Amino acid sequence: MDKTTEQRDRATLEAMGRIFCSSRHKDAGKDEAWLCAQCRDTIEFTLERTAACPYGHVGNCQNCDIHCQQGEARERIREIMRFAAPRMTFLHPLMTAEYLRKKIRTRRA
Repeated sequence: MDKTTEQRDRATLEAMGRIFCSSRHKDAGKDEAWLCAQCRDTIEFTLERTAACPYGHVGNCQNCDIHCQQGEARERIREIMRFAAPRMTFLHPLMTAEYLRKKIRTRRA
């Protein structure tokens, strides 16, 4: 995975985390990216797992034959994505367009 993909993934996950966290964890202490400790841990764990992906994290995790995350960690990131994804279109349209481009490109391959 190249550096730009890693940076893009981090920016996208943090944006999704902010959307989720600002709605669900209003009273929690926030870091410099406006994420509570639980959301920050979930995002960092997800980024660690994608960096260690045996397939080089090509495409989107939902299309992968194996899932690097299991159990509670997988459910937490799915909850964040399920909540934030519809809102990303309006709040971060360029990130949404990049995600959709990546998704379409990997389906063709």
